[in-house]
Amino acid sequence: EFAYADTPELYSLYVSELFRFDQLYRHFCEAADLAESAGWDLLKPLRDDIESVYCNWYLMRLGIEWGKCLNNGLLEAWRIADIPNQQDFYKEHVLPRLKRGDRTRVFVIISDAFRFEAAQELCTCLNGEYRLQADLTTLLGTLPSYTTLGMASLLPGKILSYGKSGDVTVDEKASASLDQRNAILETVNGMAIKAEELISLTQKAGRARVKEKQIVYVYHNVIDAVGDSASTEVGTFSAVRKTINELASLVRFIINNLNGNHMLITADHGFLFSESAPTETDKSKLNIKDEGVINSKKRYVLGEKLGSYENTFHGKTHNTAGTEDNMEFLIPKGVNRFHFVGGARFVHGGSMPQEIVVPVLTVKHIKDKSSRRKTKSKPVSVSVLGATHRITTPHHRFQLLQMEAVSERVKPVTLKAAVYEGDAPVSNIETVTSNSVSDSMSELQKDIHLVLQERQYDKKTTYRLILRDADTGIEQQHVNVIIDRAITDDF
Repeated sequence: EFAYADTPELYSLYVSELFRFDQLYRHFCEAADLAESAGWDLLKPLRDDIESVYCNWYLMRLGIEWGKCLNNGLLEAWRIADIPNQQDFYKEHVLPRLKRGDRTRVFVIISDAFRFEAAQELCTCLNGEYRLQADLTTLLGTLPSYTTLGMASLLPGKILSYGKSGDVTVDEKASASLDQRNAILETVNGMAIKAEELISLTQKAGRARVKEKQIVYVYHNVIDAVGDSASTEVGTFSAVRKTINELASLVRFIINNLNGNHMLITADHGFLFSESAPTETDKSKLNIKDEGVINSKKRYVLGEKLGSYENTFHGKTHNTAGTEDNMEFLIPKGVNRFHFVGGARFVHGGSMPQEIVVPVLTVKHIKDKSSRRKTKSKPVSVSVLGATHRITTPHHRFQLLQMEAVSERVKPVTLKAAVYEGDAPVSNIETVTSNSVSDSMSELQKDIHLVLQERQYDKKTTYRLILRDADTGIEQQHVNVIIDRAITDDF
């Protein structure tokens, strides 16, 4: 059960802990796909169990508890204390950086359907790189959580409103296409460009392209392009992995080629995805007349004077996105869909935290020397416990202590350990990985068991236990060892 007192606490619980269910589910599915592609069936029973727990317990319970928040007033007052709404993104995140000086240029990278759990992984990745500092916060996404509304809400402007055909305008300017967004950004000395076009430019051409602009909006679309199609939605998690890699590369490109020092990475909305296809029990039947309906999708219906229906939430975009109109919407409760047409394993548009917790990654390029030192990464340190080491039996246990917890800047290390005489090992070579993120002494300590070769040993000879980096072969540490074997015929 999820223990929380109110809506802000459940939101905070998702951002701090519960998102791990989504992230680890994705990681497991990636690993299971890799194992099965190699012809291994070992993970298939476990895969069924994890799928059941993720879909039938986690998503279901989270949907019920979050639904209580909507019923208790969140839908009418779409605000959470200390969490900016998505339509306030420009005011809260872009403008403050521009006010720091005329020479400041802000790059805003918007990746379609880049949800919070993936952004957290990217944040960890960037914080592991020298001279980079990334911080992750969130926005309360617009509802319904779909591209047209989400993209419009991230643009500069004061008034969002719906047209009769369902298009969203920003200060009465159309906002759906790249050219239309570019026109809106030009009013604040900005520009819009696709990620693939930007990264294809040479350094000289790229710098010339952004030279006169203070704001550069870079649009990236991999996850939604793959997930939002029945023929390709099976590749959603591969698309997430590709997105994380491409966004990290885009950050490096902006820093190295365009002299970018300030970057914001965000999204229009998140998504829900499960490996198992939804069944009829996951459908919220909606017998609604076409009058007033402007847009009907798997996770939302837009229109005017829609009315209320069983197993749905009924709201107004004036409350959930700040639009100046009478647009209403219906969304199914929990993770349900209105229909399954066009694929239904990948969806968005609804109110689940995976859809509406929108990440904002603030990335800085660190230039001053004192701050650079703080961004350096290093492998975790490992020490051999004990002052003296005397081996009197064929089998011997050494105790290793990981000296600090693994973090964004402290990386796991895999070591190969053996007892040596000179350069030749006289025991088996044992591999051990130190990767604990805990500060608990019991979790930082590991034992290795080494078996001596069957041969004569001299207790006056200096032997050494050597720890070498498994990847580079470089010696990390050694301690002297005495081998005092009075009898050697019991191997």
